[in-house]
Amino acid sequence: VSAQEVKHVLYEYYEGYIILPDGAKEIGLIQLLSDGERHEKVIFKKDVAGKKQKFAVKDLDGYKVAGKEFKSVEYEDVPFKSQNFLLIDKSGCINTYIMTKLNETDGTWSTIPIYEKDGRAVNYQKLSLNFSKNMSEFIADDEELATKVRNKEKDYGLFKLFDVIEEYNTRCRK
Repeated sequence: VSAQEVKHVLYEYYEGYIILPDGAKEIGLIQLLSDGERHEKVIFKKDVAGKKQKFAVKDLDGYKVAGKEFKSVEYEDVPFKSQNFLLIDKSGCINTYIMTKLNETDGTWSTIPIYEKDGRAVNYQKLSLNFSKNMSEFIADDEELATKVRNKEKDYGLFKLFDVIEEYNTRCRK
């Protein structure tokens, strides 16, 4: 038996919640926005007849709609800092988030991973520039793993980034 995937319709309202800056959750209805919009704003109603409220990234700590959880994260980008609602991908000592972005030049969509550890968040592009240096600094509290990355040991380079994060997350729980 296979489960059917629920299809959600853009711009319809779905049960969910917002997380206020003080950490309180407010349950209500959230409008499902397009990939580009959902990283920048939330449209919320307390109930079907309720008044629409629009929230920017700076107004909330996160939200959940249509089974997807988003967190407001300020991260190091190339060359500046950015702040968006990011889709929570994996939680661990290093949290992984996903942002979907439209390339306005050719109209294609790309998925950009963002990594957060101890309150510092960095996007994939920034981390990949001079990977051995940047990643070893990011995981410096695990001296053994950081040394493997810094020394560019086999299986500890940029193309093994996801494996390095998984190993870090496994080791940090010990």
